Amino acid sequence: MKQLSAEEFYSRMAARCSQREYCRSDVLRKAQEAGLSREDALSLANRLEAEGFIDENRYARAFAHDKTLYDHWGRLKTRQALAMRGISNSDIAEALAAIDEDEYSEIVRATMEAKARTLHADSPYALRQKLLRFAASRGFELNIVQQQTNISYGED
Repeated sequence: MKQLSAEEFYSRMAARCSQREYCRSDVLRKAQEAGLSREDALSLANRLEAEGFIDENRYARAFAHDKTLYDHWGRLKTRQALAMRGISNSDIAEALAAIDEDEYSEIVRATMEAKARTLHADSPYALRQKLLRFAASRGFELNIVQQQTNISYGED
C-alpha cells in the first residue's frame, strides 16, 4: 500500500469526519499509522479542528449517548473511556450530564434484570454479589443500581 501524503490523508480524514465523529487522539493515531510524521499529524489535527471536522465536545456527547443507549455502559465506564481518549474533564462532564436521567435509569434496570435471569447462585447473597460485580464492570453507579433493582448491599 502506498503511503499517503499529508494532503491526501487530510482529504481522507475530512471525509471520514463528515460521516462520523472522531476525536483528536483518533486522528493522531490514524495519521501516525498511515506513516505521517508527528509534526504533520499535529498540523493535520489542528487543521481538522479549526475547520470544524473535529470537535471534542461533540465527540464526547455522541460517544456517551451511543455507549449508554446501545452498549448499555454506565457513566463510570464511559467517563474512563473518554478520559483515555484525551477528552477534557469539562467536555466529559457536559456529555454525561446530557444523558437523559429517566432513560439511563431504565437502561440500568433492564440490563440488571436481564443479567439476573442468566445467573445462578447458591444464596441471595451470592446472587447479589454477582450482580454488583456485573454492574461495576458495566460502569453503573452503586446507588442507581440499588434504586433500580432489589439489590441492597449487605445481608437481608
